[in-house]
Amino acid sequence: WALRSLLFTEPVDLLIGNSYGKYLERDTGTPLIRLMFPIFDRHHHHRFALFGYQGALRVLTTILDKIFDKLDRETSETGVTDYSYDLTR
Repeated sequence: WALRSLLFTEPVDLLIGNSYGKYLERDTGTPLIRLMFPIFDRHHHHRFALFGYQGALRVLTTILDKIFDKLDRETSETGVTDYSYDLTR
């Protein structure tokens, strides 16, 4: 409950944690990046590497995907707050 109250009083942009963080995500609206152990609510996430070269690429990709999802959700006014990414790369 201490972390939950901290998220309400001092909000953050992203939360990195395990499956138990989904309740914090639901209650506070803070996007959760599931990278820690245990992950019970996603299929086969325990098989993905988190260490070494492949693990570092996966962690970076997961964090960037969540950031881009948040940007897409929060930037909706055309020409004012929207961001354009080259989708052909």
